[in-house]
Amino acid sequence: MDLPLSWHTDLAVLRLGGSSVDEHPDHLVVRTPANPVYHWGNFVLVTDPDAVGDARRWVDVFEQEFPDARHRSVGLVREPADESPWTDLGLTVEHDDVLVADACPEATPVPQGYLVRRFGTAVDWEQSTGLRTKAFPGEAEFERRTTEVRAATADRDDVAWFGAFHGDRLAAELGIVDCGEGVARYQAVVTGEDHRRRGLAGHLLGVAAAWAADRGARSCVIVAEAGGDASRLYRARGFEPAEGGTRAYFKPEPSQQP
Repeated sequence: MDLPLSWHTDLAVLRLGGSSVDEHPDHLVVRTPANPVYHWGNFVLVTDPDAVGDARRWVDVFEQEFPDARHRSVGLVREPADESPWTDLGLTVEHDDVLVADACPEATPVPQGYLVRRFGTAVDWEQSTGLRTKAFPGEAEFERRTTEVRAATADRDDVAWFGAFHGDRLAAELGIVDCGEGVARYQAVVTGEDHRRRGLAGHLLGVAAAWAADRGARSCVIVAEAGGDASRLYRARGFEPAEGGTRAYFKPEPSQQP
């Protein structure tokens, strides 16, 4: 099944993390039992480009597959010509910047006072949860479960997580996954508020790219919020736009989750 680069690498990452993918003629159903509050680990992906506008059908499919879910997450292999069938049902059509570097970027100099290394201890993972919870308030349960999945897969040969430490405190992190076929996918680039604009993300991108290149990766993929600061940073490092990612999404209020 040919999928856009964003969804191809998303599914590779999810499978490595223990998610199941049930294939149907025109859609996939993805489940992540270890993290039921992960909305984009429990979703329907429409794989038929001609069916991405049939919002009512796909919301019904989602509700049948996830009857207890409060969220609605439907991935689309292409952008619908008309978003109104989705918005009329209360979902927002979101677009990601999917960027690829055919030559994985080299590391910029490590900023003075920081040590960069691969995660290796329970304390590292505890700090990772804290870093992301502070960056994304209101997502504590999701971040805790996400850390559990990442820590469980960190000893695999095809997954690596790197952190920049200031003293003994985690200041920035990212992950990278070898998706096979010469493609690596970055994950979760996060820098603590007190450590931004110092070049940590640029350095970590290069460290992770070197790990991926040693495994035979010829291209690196990263996904960012469309038009955001992170997307501009990645473009400045040589990443070029690939086919974008499109998703239809309803996020419930915190009191309604999961």
